[in-house]
Amino acid sequence: MRIRHLSPDNIGGVTAIILGALSIYESLRLYPYSNKILTGDHTFPGLIGVLLVISGVTLIFKRNKKEEYEQTLPKGRIAYMMLGAIGILLIYCLIIDFIGYFFSTLLAFIFLIKLIGNYRWIFSIFISLIFTTVLYLLFIVLLKTPFPGIQLPF
Repeated sequence: MRIRHLSPDNIGGVTAIILGALSIYESLRLYPYSNKILTGDHTFPGLIGVLLVISGVTLIFKRNKKEEYEQTLPKGRIAYMMLGAIGILLIYCLIIDFIGYFFSTLLAFIFLIKLIGNYRWIFSIFISLIFTTVLYLLFIVLLKTPFPGIQLPF
């Protein structure tokens, strides 16, 4: 027996409506702290909530639904890349506290660019160094955001 109402579109639509309702609730909770109706901390969560609810309703009631959804698991290089990226990100989460934001992000970028983009090692290192340095300067130096681990002296 197959349940027709549990299609991926219906599940995604209901999930979007629930998340949108939570976002609207948070917006209403923040509204007393604002000065005007369209300015304040409540505006962005309210806008996101309304857009999520509209998107969810659209997903549930759209006309061109396919009754059969055929799903196949990736094989070969694509499966290797997906599992490798998940592994790299898990290791990144584990080492960021020990070696700090800069070096762990640099290593994660190098291996992700090498794995996904299949670039040469020197190119992966160069691009990773640029991106990590820009992110470090933006978030830690300019925005003074505290990140875990070792802080560089600049």
